[in-house]
Amino acid sequence: MVPSGITLHHPDLLENISLQIMSHWTTRQGSRRWAWCVATLLVALTGCSLVTTAYRYADRIILWKLDQYFDLNRNQRHDLAQRLTPLLDKHRQEALPQYETFLREIGQRVERGLTIPDVDWAYTTYDRLRTDLFERLVADSGAFLASVDARQVRTFEAALQKDNTKTAHLVQISTSERLNKQAEATLDWLKDWLGPLTNEQQTQIREWSLALPDVEPMWVAYQQQRRQELVALLHQPRTPEQIARELRSMFVYHDQTAPQSYQDAVRYMRENAKTMALAIDQHMTPEQRRHVVTKLQRLIDQIHDLQAG
Repeated sequence: MVPSGITLHHPDLLENISLQIMSHWTTRQGSRRWAWCVATLLVALTGCSLVTTAYRYADRIILWKLDQYFDLNRNQRHDLAQRLTPLLDKHRQEALPQYETFLREIGQRVERGLTIPDVDWAYTTYDRLRTDLFERLVADSGAFLASVDARQVRTFEAALQKDNTKTAHLVQISTSERLNKQAEATLDWLKDWLGPLTNEQQTQIREWSLALPDVEPMWVAYQQQRRQELVALLHQPRTPEQIARELRSMFVYHDQTAPQSYQDAVRYMRENAKTMALAIDQHMTPEQRRHVVTKLQRLIDQIHDLQAG
């Protein structure tokens, strides 16, 4: 049973596992918010608010989500529980201090005003932390997936089909409708992190958001491709080592194995997002800057407390 109030909407298996370990990610929109407040770039890029309750119940959340996808048997539940305890302990001891340090430095850079190198540094550091997180999960994920039988593969396929149905509407609506929804979500999110926005700020941010590239169709197509690859892998005879190798290729070194069109779209989005982030930073009032730094400090304190176990 997952604690009440925790909502999980993750599309990919390994991403489900990893992001449940480190975050409370309630919507895919978090991963698209690169531009909208570099003060919280780590939070925005990972969709991670690191809610204390979610982290403390991470083992239960992961087991619950995996059971949804695979209908776990008793032996799998026991094995996963045995693996999760040391995995989460090591993540708390080794990874959380890195997140805290990253956020502290982001706060310092926001406080003095952002520069292009600051945003580039944030992207690079995020990529490094993401790679570290997925690498921690590959071996145990390979061992679990090697235990999945044919019935469970069919259960997994059915669950993915439901996910595909849910995301299909994202590419069925018009580009203008997608961008308008994105702009509204951006404004709501910025109001939370910056505090009240002036009418001029709201108008300008909406214009900037509408000018961002529409990457949703590309993302959905890429997501479906990775799902198909994972299902194909599970239909084959496999050892834990073989699965771990393929998972590493798909998720740890995804920038090397993703289609070139997808990689180009990500780079283009990041460049546009960087421009928008710097523009927002330049238009922030002193009160809004203090508001961002204060919220970041609360998140830093939360991460610090989690390290105590």
